[in-house]
Amino acid sequence: MGDSFAVGDGRVTAYATTNSVTEVTSLGLHVDNGALDALGNEEVTTRLSFPLETTAGDAIDLHQFTFLQFDYVPEGHWPEGVYDTPHLDIQYFMLDRSIVESITQRPATYSIPKAQMPADHIRPNVVDTDDDGSPDTPIVEAGRGEPIADPSSSEHQEDGEFTHTHIYGASDPDGDGVGQLTLFEPMVTVDFADRLDTVTDVKLNTPAAYAAADKYPTSYVLQPEGNGGIYVSLTDFESFPGPSR
Repeated sequence: MGDSFAVGDGRVTAYATTNSVTEVTSLGLHVDNGALDALGNEEVTTRLSFPLETTAGDAIDLHQFTFLQFDYVPEGHWPEGVYDTPHLDIQYFMLDRSIVESITQRPATYSIPKAQMPADHIRPNVVDTDDDGSPDTPIVEAGRGEPIADPSSSEHQEDGEFTHTHIYGASDPDGDGVGQLTLFEPMVTVDFADRLDTVTDVKLNTPAAYAAADKYPTSYVLQPEGNGGIYVSLTDFESFPGPSR
């Protein structure tokens, strides 16, 4: 177990599972039933560190991951008609906290190498940089990054519904004009979390490469707890190359 934060009479807790050589096999957040029951009209935000050692005292290889941010948004957020319902945002960052805290809202004018774009995902245009009345550039959100979305997900379809989904986040942390993926973000509606009664395992569309060669998750899992809580984890870590030279 890593850091834990009180929500009402319950807690949200970051955790990791490892294999025999202390490599991460999953990174997750546990929201117990007391915390779920306490979610109401007030926003909840907290940043939690993952455990650095196993219970036996061995150092854990977290790969590129640094910390987790849990957000409960009672009114949801943009885009209107898509994510504007009470839900949980669980952001797994691959940047130091100080770098994340320095991210300001601005147009995302950097490029992202094609190999590092997740399959079938897009960079939605949100900002009108030339004042012609039409958005032409993606946006970097303060303290987070640029959302990278899959337009084929259920919530983006005319008759679709947002129950749970995953988006990536990107930014240009060193300001060199080349962006990179910097976070994974499962999103779960409170209604779906309350009704979850079986394990839901979703395969991710991944990029061909990342900004650093390492192991990265290829699935996210939603697992109910018998007394009404939920586990949300990134799993199925696989090796990916870094940028081609």
